[in-house]
Amino acid sequence: MREGNMKTRVKLVRDVLRKGQSGMTLIEIMVVIAIIGIVMSAVGYGVMNYLAQAKVDAARVSLEKIGSVLEMYYAKHDEYPSSLDELTKSASKKGKGALKKADLKDPWKKKWIYSVDGDGFKLCSSGPDKKESTEDDLCLGEDEDVE
Repeated sequence: MREGNMKTRVKLVRDVLRKGQSGMTLIEIMVVIAIIGIVMSAVGYGVMNYLAQAKVDAARVSLEKIGSVLEMYYAKHDEYPSSLDELTKSASKKGKGALKKADLKDPWKKKWIYSVDGDGFKLCSSGPDKKESTEDDLCLGEDEDVE
């Protein structure tokens, strides 16, 4: 009886080996998950770099826009405003200011650094590091283009 049991077991094992695997092993699943994780981290890194550059580009566009508004203000009043807040105030009863309150902050949610000196102005963003007077600052004015 024992010999018949053994033959049945050997036959079952042989049948399983002939048919091949019908599923995935734990190691195969772990390898697939690891590969997916590596791909996702590479994609995430690329997206984060793209978003960081998009903020820099948005800051440059905003600097140019505010610079144009400052020049229009100068053409009308023969002086630059003492603060950017003046550009949000309405010039007429119907109209709104040339800038919205939201325009008074750079893409990193920091206030623009604005100063008037004689006949010129300087407008800067503290940049991605959010610290003033560092290498990544973006500035416009006083014979400077957006850097």
